[in-house]
Order: sequence, then structure tokens, then C-alpha cells
Amino acid sequence: MFPHHWGAKADRLRRFESASLLRVDPNMQFQLSISLCLAIVISSTSLAESPVKVFFLVGQSNMEGKGNPVHLDTYQNDPVIRPTYDGLKDGQGWRVREDVWITYPSKAQGAKHGALSVGYGTKGEDSIGPEFGFGHTIGNALEEPVLLIKIAWGGKSLGVDFRPPSLPPTDAEVEALLDRQRKKKPETTVDQARERYGYYYREMLRHAKEELAAVGDRFPEIKGRPLQVAGFIWHQGFNDKVNRDLRENQYGDYTKWLVAFIKDVRNDLGAPEMPFVIGELSTGGIPARGDFQVAQANAAKPAEYVGNVAFVPTAEFYDTAAEELYKKNYWKGTDEQKAEWQKVGNDRPYHYLGSGKTYYLKGVAFAEAALGMMQ
Repeated sequence: MFPHHWGAKADRLRRFESASLLRVDPNMQFQLSISLCLAIVISSTSLAESPVKVFFLVGQSNMEGKGNPVHLDTYQNDPVIRPTYDGLKDGQGWRVREDVWITYPSKAQGAKHGALSVGYGTKGEDSIGPEFGFGHTIGNALEEPVLLIKIAWGGKSLGVDFRPPSLPPTDAEVEALLDRQRKKKPETTVDQARERYGYYYREMLRHAKEELAAVGDRFPEIKGRPLQVAGFIWHQGFNDKVNRDLRENQYGDYTKWLVAFIKDVRNDLGAPEMPFVIGELSTGGIPARGDFQVAQANAAKPAEYVGNVAFVPTAEFYDTAAEELYKKNYWKGTDEQKAEWQKVGNDRPYHYLGSGKTYYLKGVAFAEAALGMMQ
């Protein structure tokens, strides 16, 4: 359903100039520095140049990415991989793009930035996350240069860690968190517990501001060009899904928080019309769909979000062949069984079995949704 954008540089997407050129709002909670404003608006390079399209890729461990690109070699003749596989390779190696750049400041093994290729996951030197399929798909569809800003941390919830500032915690929520924290650290104060709420939301914005300010230094190829916020990809949810208190209310609070998160992040990035993609949490594949996925989808339904927020189903991409081998314990079996397993998987089910195929297809689907809204 998604490869039709590949190879077609989309002139029609020029209509998407309504996605705001990055600008400074003096009332923003997190204002961009004057130096950033000058770098974007007062440039030695002519502003007549087409802007760099900036996409934020944010979430927890499955946005970090645990996929092995070797799995794409395994599936190169699969009907869902074959149409785009050749464009991922440069001879025997993985292609390094000359029109898509990525910066990943929160990478657990240390900040990394460069031209898009493999290596921006967190499971080894060559691992991949959704950014790999996303960047290739977006790069093939757009004439303009593309910058991906990936900000993700494993094990983070929306209810606490990414809590949107417009929905601060209640006193009861703070007390409940304080009780949990004091079991490990009895000296924890009320203020410290309250500070936990939204900490990674604030860190996300800090990284976003710093990476935008550093574009000229990190990427000389696009130094001085105007930047245009073109989309925000959100792939998160596992820690909220396993929260029993949220489950009792069919995750209605998650929907409420995500609706507010979208509004807040658009405001804080100064991009009120920024397309926003909600990537389905699809651990376990289609059989695992339930109330949580409905709650994710519901966040795209408010009238003001129709056409500019998209929920993207991805459970169809769960690698059932890898799942069969995992259930047979090939991952800890004989050397021959381990070798067979490593052709398709390298992690646990909550990380999509570490399937490079799954992470790649997720990224492609996220890009297709973003492109659809840009049109």
C-alpha cells in the first residue's frame, strides 16, 4: 500500500508550505535562541532556496529501534520488501543518503549524527529503528533536503515521563508516585516526585532546540538554508499499556494525555499545523490488538485533528515467522537453530523480536502517513 511514493519526487507536495517555517514566538515556554533565529531567518544563503524539511521522531524503546538490517537481506524477495530493497543498497553495502540527514542526541551509546544509513538503532553498530524506512521513503518522495531529529528513551511513559504540561499531575497522582519512589529511595520529597512528571517532555524540547541550533555545524551541506517543521512521529506506549490502573479505564487517560501532548508539542515547537503521526503499539501483532490501540486511535479523532493527525496501524508488520522460531526457543537452542533465528530476529517480543523487517516497514508506513497529510 505504501511503495507508490518511491522514485517520484513530489512536486505536489510544494502545496505543503502551510506547515510552518520554524519561527520564534516570544511567548513560547521553550524559546529558541536568538542565534537559532538568525541562523534560520538571516542567512548568508538565499532564502529563495527550498527549505529543509524537518521531522521529529520521538518515543520510547521501539522508536530507539532494535532491528537488524540483515533481516532485510533475508526478506529481499518478500513482496513487501522487494519493491524498495534495491534502493537501500549501494553495491554490497547499505546506502548512505546524500539528501537525508539524521541527528540522534539521546542515543544511549552516545549522541550520533550524519547522513542517513544503518546504525541509528540501539542494538549494535548497524541496528535500525523506524528512522531507516522513514528516511528512505521521505527522501525518495521529496525534492527538498530532509533532516530527521530522533529523540527517544527506553521505558518511558506518557502518563509520567512525557506528561504534557497542559495536564499537570493531580495531588493524588503525585502522592501515588511518591509512595512508589519511597520504596526504593525513602528520602524522596514531594517536589522530587512532582518533578518527575513531564521530565522527558522537557528534555525532548531541550534536545529539539539544541539540535535545530546546531544544524549549521553538524551538517555543512544544509548550513544556512531555512528549516521547515514538516512532521512529528510518535511511537510509544508499552509502559502505559502495562499500567493496570490505566487498563481499568480502557486507557481513556492515555487518549486524554495524547490529545494534549499533540497540542502542547505543536505550540512549543511553534508549528501549529505540523502533521502528527501516531504509530500503533503492535507488540504481539494483530492478536494483541485491544483497548490500548483503540485509545491511541481515538487521539486522532477530535475535530481539530482530522486531516492533520493520523493513527497508523502497524500490527500487520509483526514478523510471524520470527515469532514461531522464538516460541520454539531457537534464540537459545543449538548453534544451527540460533543461526536460523538470527536471520529474522534478535530480541524479545516487546521489541518486535528485533525484526529489521518490522522496524523498516513501520518507518515506511509512518512516512506514507506524513506524506499523505502534507499533500
